[in-house]
Amino acid sequence: MLHRLGRLLAVPVLLVLALVAQPAAPALAAVETMTVDMTAFGGTPTYRASGFIYGISQNGASPSASLQSQIKVKVMRAGGSQIGCPNGGYVNGGYAARWNFIKAYYARARATGARFSLLLSGMWGSDGVCNVPRWPGDGGNWTEYTNFVNQLIADAKANGMTGSDVRWDMWNEPNIFFWGRTQSQYLEMIRRGTQLVRAAIPGAVIEGPSYAGVPTASNSWWTTYLNYVKANNVVPNIMSWHDLPGDPATDAANLSGMLSSRGIAISGTSVNEYGAFGDEQQPGPSAWYISRLERCNCDGARANWGMVGQTPSLYDTFGWLVTANANQPMGQWWVYQRYASQTGQRTKITPSSSHDGIVFQDSSARRSLAVYGAKAGGAQGAIDIRYTGIPSWLGTSSVNVLVERMPSTNAYVSAPTVVSNSRVTVSGGAITVSVNWTSAKDAYAVTLTP
Repeated sequence: MLHRLGRLLAVPVLLVLALVAQPAAPALAAVETMTVDMTAFGGTPTYRASGFIYGISQNGASPSASLQSQIKVKVMRAGGSQIGCPNGGYVNGGYAARWNFIKAYYARARATGARFSLLLSGMWGSDGVCNVPRWPGDGGNWTEYTNFVNQLIADAKANGMTGSDVRWDMWNEPNIFFWGRTQSQYLEMIRRGTQLVRAAIPGAVIEGPSYAGVPTASNSWWTTYLNYVKANNVVPNIMSWHDLPGDPATDAANLSGMLSSRGIAISGTSVNEYGAFGDEQQPGPSAWYISRLERCNCDGARANWGMVGQTPSLYDTFGWLVTANANQPMGQWWVYQRYASQTGQRTKITPSSSHDGIVFQDSSARRSLAVYGAKAGGAQGAIDIRYTGIPSWLGTSSVNVLVERMPSTNAYVSAPTVVSNSRVTVSGGAITVSVNWTSAKDAYAVTLTP
């Protein structure tokens, strides 16, 4: 009996010795490194990157308001596109149906704390799908356009849409097929429309040009536009463009130089379509775009190019954040949920060449929450996140590090995947969190607690 017991006891002892003797797995060499300086911080959350164009049913009912509120959407942009096609919109006698849609969307925006960008091109009937028999100002006749804008103004006033929560987005992507005439005719339309709105609604927020592409000093369309709006005193309050693809931080810096050289002042910038379908509308690139939008203090709205009857539809999925029809969160919805959960003070982060993040620290909550992503086609492998200047309220000897992955998938994701949740030793006021980033389409959240 004792002999048998000794043999049984020996087995776990040998196993323990074998485990102790086992050499540690070699650490992966970092492909890229991001650095977070926790001694440099300031600025409370705005959640400015959480927005989309269309993405909700035409009656404003689904996906649910709860799913929207949980990601703290700040921008909803729409103009009734595709409703009544092939002959929809004001120019085709189909104004009423699109205005009823606007009322439903505005009600949803108000209920969930979002601003509403009223897209005039969609209301006119220029949506890339419907027939457009006439364009504003054809043949030098501006009567129809004047009547159109005045109709919008009257309806906006009747429905309480005269505050700063409404942005008058004067036309979508006027440099491509959404505008079918010359740039000079477009500019005259902008002058007339802007003057009508500002005269009727003091303090109205004008947005434009919602250009299909990024602003650069070498782009003659942009330089002509900027020179014109300044000379005619119709500079929009919010300057907007589309990154499909692009880098909001770089583009905003370019635009700032273009505005400064002309003495043009604006109140803000908006990348009111970002992240094209495909690889860019996955968790990793979504988190990267959020980070870049936060860097330039730009508002953002996710792109949404669906067609009515397709999956995803133009009027569905919050711009591909939730599943079509079932309206369940996907991996990228969780990116926005973790972004919406950030509190405290925005913290300085130095990005790597293809990865970036948005980091907040909250001393009262004793927590730092960060969301990290990679641009489309970004580096894969070991990505180091170096936290320096760890504050004493987090811990002087060790901190707890929770790493979660938001997976790339177009299916329901009930919650982010916990990759690790363990204590990490603080050395010299710093720690390094190494993430084995096996796919650039994935995003990660890192939470530090005492």
